[in-house]
Amino acid sequence: MNHPFASETPGRRVGVLALLVWGLAACHRAPEVSADEVEEESSPAVLTIDAMDNEQHVLRGGFPLDSGVFRVELYEGDLLLGEALLEEGRWSIPWQPGAGSESLEVVAYSMTGTELRTRLDFQRLRFTEPEGLYAAEALLTLPTAPDTTTRYTLDGTAPGPSSPVYNTPLVLLNRRGQPAPLSLIPTNPDTSPESWRWKPPATPPMLATVVRLQRFSGETPVGPAEARTYLIGQSASSLPVLSLVTDAENFFGHDQGIYVPGRMHDDSPEGTAGWGTGNYMQDGKEWERPVHVEWFEETGRPVFAQNAGVRIHGSGSAALPQKSLRLYAKEDYGPEWFQAAFFPDHPLTDFKRLLVRTSGQDQQSTKLKDCVLQGFLRQTSLALQACRPTVVFLNGEYWGLHEIRERYDEYYLASHHGLNRKHIVILEGDGLLDTGEAEDAVPYAELLAYVREHDLSAPEHFAHVEARIDVDDFIDYHVAQLYFGNEDWPDNNIKFWRYRGGSATAGAGDGRWRWLMYDLDAAFAGGPEVNSLGRLLRDERLGEPFVVLFRGLMKSPLFRERFIARFHWHLDNTFASERVLARLDAAVERLAPEMSQHIARWRYPESEESWRLEVQRLRDTVQGRPEALRRFLHEELGSP
Repeated sequence: MNHPFASETPGRRVGVLALLVWGLAACHRAPEVSADEVEEESSPAVLTIDAMDNEQHVLRGGFPLDSGVFRVELYEGDLLLGEALLEEGRWSIPWQPGAGSESLEVVAYSMTGTELRTRLDFQRLRFTEPEGLYAAEALLTLPTAPDTTTRYTLDGTAPGPSSPVYNTPLVLLNRRGQPAPLSLIPTNPDTSPESWRWKPPATPPMLATVVRLQRFSGETPVGPAEARTYLIGQSASSLPVLSLVTDAENFFGHDQGIYVPGRMHDDSPEGTAGWGTGNYMQDGKEWERPVHVEWFEETGRPVFAQNAGVRIHGSGSAALPQKSLRLYAKEDYGPEWFQAAFFPDHPLTDFKRLLVRTSGQDQQSTKLKDCVLQGFLRQTSLALQACRPTVVFLNGEYWGLHEIRERYDEYYLASHHGLNRKHIVILEGDGLLDTGEAEDAVPYAELLAYVREHDLSAPEHFAHVEARIDVDDFIDYHVAQLYFGNEDWPDNNIKFWRYRGGSATAGAGDGRWRWLMYDLDAAFAGGPEVNSLGRLLRDERLGEPFVVLFRGLMKSPLFRERFIARFHWHLDNTFASERVLARLDAAVERLAPEMSQHIARWRYPESEESWRLEVQRLRDTVQGRPEALRRFLHEELGSP
């Protein structure tokens, strides 16, 4: 399928409104037929009821052009409602559901004397009730109130004073064959490297129905806007579903859209970094947009629905076609917390911020590394992000596989450890301030200076450092990174934190530095034989601030002995091949039913076959990794 604006020059602006107009026009085009559907063309003639214009109250359907149909009638019960208008294999007829509407039957008469029939039985839904995500064809009742007018939209836009007025139940049908214009908008420039350039969907994406409503007194909104998502006539997913609804301009507008190259790319198309430029590379409150969020369990049971804020999440990975998002619960939009049991067996149900992650750079290969590999470490005391694979819809269009995740920030650390978030300090990289006051970076800089100036083989010098970092946490963190062979670390993707509330507090509030495990997308990239330990000990290409603490501690016999013993314990337990493979295979089994649809939507990974090959490479690596690391421990540290 060619993008309708493929001939546009990079500098020319194409508004989302134009795309939506194109999409509506596409409703009247014959749908594209894939190779898999060719066999269906020779099947018996089929009469369909497949579209409803709820604003104009027109019901539509189709019939085979070669069937000789010359008249189509619509019945409600035994009552003939009228004869439909016929045009090139399509029929249409004015119709409004009434209070007693339960079913419709359409009868098509052929010149050969045969009749085609189809029947539609409606489920009754109420917007105000917590209905499930999955439903049969339905009549939806919206709430009304005296002295107000209820207006609605079905395309994701926020209802305004000129939006359609609700006065009769809305007819919700399966949207198969309808256009999905947002999926045809390029999400990185056509100058991006071919290996990660945006591609149009291979097949039409699955579509949900999104109903947004707003009550008005005259032209003044009354109360908050609300939204509900329904998958009509679709089978249930094997994963939870997250529905995001926002004005299309918030994601795809040239000036304000956070998901496209847009203005920022036009103003500076080259940029200075290898990932290029775009609106999606921006951060901060200025690039936060309103969004309505709904979360459904695998069964379709609704868990919560609320308004929130959304930003793009990630740095380099934001330049890839499918992008990670960050959700903010704020009083500006609605509830101040996301309150739901997102993660099974997780102690928390209140979250200030959530990630909707695409698996970063790994979205082109296994699409599961960071989520699954962090899960291997649950029996340690390391800070880890709870994670759950999730299917996402954006304004009703299937947006592919993501992961709902916790986000590392002061709210995460305060919630997990019962601390005052205002006393939490987070640094990143070589000691740059992420969260806290400017002076909060000084203790870490002083610690590194001490390590440079003192030989930690002396017990008193090691004790000085041990009083300032959680050594056990430091060891577990480094053992895990070395096992993973993470090539995008330690001079990237490194964060650490402390509580500056004082050293008298026990546990994580004791004031010592601890490390945060995240972004394992580059794990195992070099296979099982990568000597990550030797790299950390000797590689001069690693920036000195990133390795000075580890290399200094290795001079301490006390630390060295603890490190080696803990490493062997992890290889025998945490990273035992049978344990790791079982968890990896379970994760693959969860994703497998969704991969075909995801690959058709984003074209990355390249195919199901290539995905399974990448997964097998990962399996081969984890099988051989413990033996290789035992050898490196002996060669580098003299471990028996």
